[in-house]
Amino acid sequence: MPPFRPLLRAVLFLALSVIVLHGLVVVYLGTTLFGSILGNALQIFSSFFAAAMCFRASEKNPGFTQAFWVLVGCGMGMWGIANLGWAYYEIGWHIEPPVGSLIRFLFDTNGMFLVMAMFLNQDKRDSNVDLAELLDFMQIGILFFLIYFGAYYLPTMSLGHAEALAREYQVITLETLGIFVLVLLQWFRSATPQARRLFGGLTAFVLLYGSLSALVARVQITQETPTGTWFDLAWSFPLLCAAIWAAAWQPQPAPADGKRKSNRTLSEILINNTMFSFAPMIILIQVAQMGPDQKLIRFSLLGLSFGCYGVRIALAQYRQQQDQETMRRQTLAMDSSIEGIGILNEKGIHVYANTALASMLGFESAQAIVGKHWQVAYAFQVTKQLEATVNMALEKEGKWSGSLHLKRPGGSGIPVEMQVSRMPDGGTVCVCRDLSEHHKSEQLRAEAETKYRMLVEQVNAITYIAEIGIKGKWYYVSPQVEAILGYTPEEWLSTATDWDLHVHPDDLPAVVAAEEQSLRGLPFQAEFRVRRKDGREVWLSDTAVIVKGSDAHPVMEGILVDITERKALETQLQQSRKMEAVGRLAGGIAHDFNNLLTIITGYTELALNRPQLPQEVRGDIERIENASGRAAALVRQLLAFSRKQVLQPKILDLNKIVLNLDALLRRLMDERIEMLTRIKEDLGKVKADPAQIEQAIMNLVVNARDAMPGGGRLVVETSNATLDASYAVDHATVKPGRYVMLAVSDNGAGMDAQTLAHIFEPFFTTKESGRGTGLGLSTVYGIVKQSGGYIWVYSEPGKGTSFKVYLPRVDDQPEDVPATHQSPQKQAARETILVVEDEEAVRELIQTVLREKGYEVLVSRDPTEAERTASQFQGEIHLLLTDMVMPGISGRELATRISARRRDIHVLYMSGYTDNVITSGGMLEHGLAFLQKPFSPGTLAQKVREVLDQTPAT
Repeated sequence: MPPFRPLLRAVLFLALSVIVLHGLVVVYLGTTLFGSILGNALQIFSSFFAAAMCFRASEKNPGFTQAFWVLVGCGMGMWGIANLGWAYYEIGWHIEPPVGSLIRFLFDTNGMFLVMAMFLNQDKRDSNVDLAELLDFMQIGILFFLIYFGAYYLPTMSLGHAEALAREYQVITLETLGIFVLVLLQWFRSATPQARRLFGGLTAFVLLYGSLSALVARVQITQETPTGTWFDLAWSFPLLCAAIWAAAWQPQPAPADGKRKSNRTLSEILINNTMFSFAPMIILIQVAQMGPDQKLIRFSLLGLSFGCYGVRIALAQYRQQQDQETMRRQTLAMDSSIEGIGILNEKGIHVYANTALASMLGFESAQAIVGKHWQVAYAFQVTKQLEATVNMALEKEGKWSGSLHLKRPGGSGIPVEMQVSRMPDGGTVCVCRDLSEHHKSEQLRAEAETKYRMLVEQVNAITYIAEIGIKGKWYYVSPQVEAILGYTPEEWLSTATDWDLHVHPDDLPAVVAAEEQSLRGLPFQAEFRVRRKDGREVWLSDTAVIVKGSDAHPVMEGILVDITERKALETQLQQSRKMEAVGRLAGGIAHDFNNLLTIITGYTELALNRPQLPQEVRGDIERIENASGRAAALVRQLLAFSRKQVLQPKILDLNKIVLNLDALLRRLMDERIEMLTRIKEDLGKVKADPAQIEQAIMNLVVNARDAMPGGGRLVVETSNATLDASYAVDHATVKPGRYVMLAVSDNGAGMDAQTLAHIFEPFFTTKESGRGTGLGLSTVYGIVKQSGGYIWVYSEPGKGTSFKVYLPRVDDQPEDVPATHQSPQKQAARETILVVEDEEAVRELIQTVLREKGYEVLVSRDPTEAERTASQFQGEIHLLLTDMVMPGISGRELATRISARRRDIHVLYMSGYTDNVITSGGMLEHGLAFLQKPFSPGTLAQKVREVLDQTPAT
């Protein structure tokens, strides 16, 4: 109230001044004209002054109080308007308003506004007039009009002046008494302290105003009382009191305990309905007293009144239905809530409980709780310690909350969070939230934090927190920094602002670019090399995210992973892919080249076999034959590298091959080279082509010899080896398992990393021109790979080189390699041979050689022609000689089709490039006859005779 004290003092001073002025007017001017003018002016001022204070009070609080003060202010202002009309008659015509004048009705309307204020909804939250209030106001207006019209105006038409005044006095007295009773009833019925204060003040005003007005009206019956007497204060004084009351009024805050008087008792409901029906009943009585000549007025007003009453009742029922529907929905919502909800009345008895609460307390249903006292429902709980605490909190703050462990009848328990709140009617609401899942999630979170902490501290990676920027400050680095970079966390943090000095200069731009990207809000991602404390370099993968913090110093949280091994594996995989690509290229070249070499080799041999060949021509042809031989050897090396040569694998004892080659290899050594052979006694067996393995060993030994031009030591050794998963991690293409190892090591010049990256590539050599083709190691690589093995090289400049070959170990016994023998050539060959070759020059060469040997030769340029020839030829065809790679179908498919018609036919395949058509992994199928291009006429004749002498497969 302190902000309004100056206004209240001003209102008190002004009210006292009006009273003093009234006294001065009565003493000095009396009932003179000027005295009447001043007296009426003071009364009118008092009325409007009171109305202004009421309107000002309405601005202090919205809702019910605002509407209340507006209606009271309208009543005060209406009295002033009526007094203006009274002053007009009194001053202008020197008479009182005549009996039945509208001026006298206007004086009664101030009471109408007061009654409207009594029928306001005390739960209003805004200043809008709703339909129910409007209907009530219409009823009150009709009632006051009928009181004036039926109880005063009509009777005075047949009464004298004195009797009319007496009638007016009687009506005013009864009307004031009725208003007083209504406002007194509302005072006692008020639901809130705020409403009780308002209706209490209004009761005092009606009592004061009604008493004084009744007193003056009684005097006016017996004598005329013009303005300018002490009776003027009977009107001004109540109005000035109303102004003081309005100026002093302040909104009252809601009580802390939230208590509110209930209007839902049976007596209160009866009183409410009686008040609603009070106006129609009075109107009915008034209408019944009217004469038959007022039929239109009385039935119109009566119909309007009952219509308003009917709509009011219907509206009340509709609102009741809406309230019931709202309550039903709220009840359904509370019933479906996962939180336990219980409502207790002021006596502590449950009037509502939902299923969740019943489940928490261990009851079968919610109905088992309703009607029980809280001490009975919570009988299994320790309530005595909490009761005093809860009651104290409810009295002080109106609510209490805390965590409890509820016990159930069966002995089980459940953790809950309970909140108890006091309701306005004195009851309480109890809400319980099941904390079981919360506790479980908290436990899981704690376990997750523990696991995360263990992960951060034990994972092979560095976690860190640092400011963004290449020179940003580091706040944290995990202990793994010592294992990965060699620095302790303290050492690293002390120099972390210059950490870019540890980054490889070539990788620094990538780090700067990632930092700039993170400044734009994107994740930090970079891979770079860092120099360890001991000087070695390691590859790190740095991934970080920006953590929202200070705009001036954004912070990154990231992880540094050592990817040195991964980078090495990537290098190995790239090298392997490159070798595969080169191999495919080499194999493709070999196909056409072998056809050409077959033609060259064949015709040079035919030319050399001609009699009376000039010596100078023979020398030239021999040089061509020698060159074609070297070219054929070169092609074989290309096929070995590309893993497209045809192998004839056997179960081998690698020790026997090494020992058989030992004498030959030692003859290749310089006297300055010491050669040692170390073999494992219980060495496992391998499955490979013996000739190819011998070639691989010789190439490795010769390569080691050439790496030691000034002499040295060369070691050839064998052993069993088991390559496990850890070895496979370091060597990307290796399958874990049992192997036999062949190692060729030297202590020669060694190789650097750049040379090691190319040693298995065809035609790559570090030797001077003329000392090698560069196919030696590439041939070894192809032989080992085609045999299902792996080859790895370890070398350092100045320390030598070690080649290790791993071949899969098998449990079978070694096979005896049969001695190669040549079948005796028959004097005259009479068999018929079907030759299928798409290369014309090769086809003519084969036809020439075989016809010279006495064979009958049928030639076909493609599989279609061959099938037609095989079908149309009437005689027996003893041998099908077919190329493997031809347009249309393959030689293998052609042989299958022809063999279906001629079951006794022999088949001999030839090809310069198999491309896995005949073989699986380069291994020749058992029982399959194959002639590798390029071949000489002698080799062709020998192979044909060998196949024809075999018993054909059935």
